[in-house]
Amino acid sequence: MSVDKYAVCPCGSGKKIKFCKCKESVSELDQVLKMVEGGQVVPALDHLANVLQAHPDAAWALAVRGRLLLDLREYDSLSENADRFIRLQPSNPLALTQRAAAKLFHNEVEEATASMLEALTESGRDVDSFVLDVSSVLAYSLAQRGVFLTARVYATLAMMASGYDGGQTAVSVLRQLNSAGTINQLIKSAPSSIARPADVDWGERYDEASTLLQSNKVDLAESKFESLRRVAPQQPAILSGLLTCAIWRGDTAAQAEILKNLSSCESLEFEQRVRFRAMSALVDPEAREISVPVVKLEAEIKDAEEVEMAFTADSRCVALPADLLAGMRTSENDVPPRGGFQILDRDKPSSLEELPPVEEVPEAIALVFIYGKQTDREARIEVLDVRKDNLEEVRARITSILSDVELKEESGEPMPMLVAAQPSVAMIRFQAKPAEAEKLQTDLVQSRMPEAIASIELPLLGGSLKSTADDDTKLLERTAAIRIVEQYDAIASKGDAIISELYGLAKLDPPPTIKPLGDQVESIANEDLNRVDASELDAESLIYLLQRAQQVSATPAVRRFAGRLLEVELSEEQKPAKMLAYMTLINAATGNDEALRLLEEAKAFAEANAMPTADLLLSEVSLRLAAGDGEGFQRTIETLSSVYGNQPEVMARLQQMLMSYGLISPDGSPRQGPAAASAAPASSASSELWTPESGTQATPSAEGGGGKLWVPGMD
Repeated sequence: MSVDKYAVCPCGSGKKIKFCKCKESVSELDQVLKMVEGGQVVPALDHLANVLQAHPDAAWALAVRGRLLLDLREYDSLSENADRFIRLQPSNPLALTQRAAAKLFHNEVEEATASMLEALTESGRDVDSFVLDVSSVLAYSLAQRGVFLTARVYATLAMMASGYDGGQTAVSVLRQLNSAGTINQLIKSAPSSIARPADVDWGERYDEASTLLQSNKVDLAESKFESLRRVAPQQPAILSGLLTCAIWRGDTAAQAEILKNLSSCESLEFEQRVRFRAMSALVDPEAREISVPVVKLEAEIKDAEEVEMAFTADSRCVALPADLLAGMRTSENDVPPRGGFQILDRDKPSSLEELPPVEEVPEAIALVFIYGKQTDREARIEVLDVRKDNLEEVRARITSILSDVELKEESGEPMPMLVAAQPSVAMIRFQAKPAEAEKLQTDLVQSRMPEAIASIELPLLGGSLKSTADDDTKLLERTAAIRIVEQYDAIASKGDAIISELYGLAKLDPPPTIKPLGDQVESIANEDLNRVDASELDAESLIYLLQRAQQVSATPAVRRFAGRLLEVELSEEQKPAKMLAYMTLINAATGNDEALRLLEEAKAFAEANAMPTADLLLSEVSLRLAAGDGEGFQRTIETLSSVYGNQPEVMARLQQMLMSYGLISPDGSPRQGPAAASAAPASSASSELWTPESGTQATPSAEGGGGKLWVPGMD
């Protein structure tokens, strides 16, 4: 190939070929690329090996070889290639990125982050596409580990890079981080930097550090910020710079420590300090300050079958479904429990013929698993998720059922706040219509959740919101705790009344509403969306804010903006936004009846304005199934088939839905037998009074503790 000696060398050194050590061998690149384009990857690797044998300093060959090995998932060979590349060019960003990729796929995420940071430091503002590719994968791994702020900055780096076309992984990571209701709004965006005071003698040094940070030279910037911190220890601007560095490094302990320091800066407004204190608890992947300590009990037993019968006969125990128990193993080689039970806080209702009043619905206070005798272990029971305030009651219940057991106590895995906040409803199958069960579930959450949250003992408070309500020395922590609660969409979406009652129990004033004007709507923080008063906003602002709220799953704001959008006058161009508002409200409805009512309104609006109704009808299929409305379900299917039968995309989506419900086979034929009957709510008059939220505790972790919350990437 005819090589342009003044082109930048593909080795990643940043030098032109004429001045790079690769100039003697880079002419072989054309042949390697032709092999790769022809699908001859292995011959290409062999040719690169020959090039490197003849030219040991051919860094371009190591750069190309690393990419090929990564594509082939040859991670051990990639690690060896990276080591050789770094020995040859220690500051080459491609070499450092290869090492980061190798570390990443060996599950050494902290080391991978450090190596990626070195690569960015050496890259400066011009970042190679390979560096961006690996940074996207790193963001995905960090999100899985709960290092959310760091995952966000690496994903954003790849997504926002000019001229980079491979940002789909980064976009996917950001979408999952934004949409997860179990991720707090306070950490769905990186904190904004705090400007330095204008008249300080360290201003020039600060500006140098800030410039380095903007050029991705994080390590160099951090050294300067640390030096400044020794001169001015409690300056918010300097701490803010250090926080940004800690985020890039993925050091969650440093992030938490700096955020705590920021929360103690009295020069900042109280609300800003509160948010920093709340974030300091949230950046910890283990959420130790906002998790509930639990106890695990264990005892050996003689006869597992007799023990199972004893728990079955007890008035405060409910058996867990067999299919749930079958999946409860920490590895493929483990044996699942032969029996499992919820221990309840009150007796089971005497009749299952009708739903009990809300105040009589029992809740689970512990889970019991029974294991038979194994080769290396005696038969035993394990009691999980016992909160300390329930410990004596659980002990007493077990010893009343099994008088001769000796219960051993140890610390369990802390229970996340979101799990502790949900009423853990007993898995009792009452005879009731789905709508009735849904209403009781809603009423139960509304009546019990505020008290449950206010009573949670949190390390952050050294008590609960109720027990510390009159302690003015803990005002910052108390306010931070309630801000954390209200910024979980999994809680806020249950209704404004829950948050309002919680403020009353905690004896705190809720923050004021926000009435943005003009361009102010674009600067509203994620955590402030639920506070916006939409009554005076124009259509354009409502559409913008609705899309923002949808992006970050701020359900109360979504309902408010979409509801207001249905009320205001829209131009012809804006009318599709009304359909968006309807679909949004249907998806965010608090109950099936409300969703169906909105859906009928939406269909009428669409038909009156000659808009397609396929999406609405597909949503109606699910809603009719959930409502147990067999006639309405059949009618909706017939409408879809008659109106959109000649549109393959719509029919394919319908087929996928029906397959996922177990109603048809992949070939389109109806499913026969119990599977189809049990899959369709329309065919059954009964409904279980428990939800995915209330059943989160039912899956033991590898350490034998409570269930884990979902994080992006787990599915």
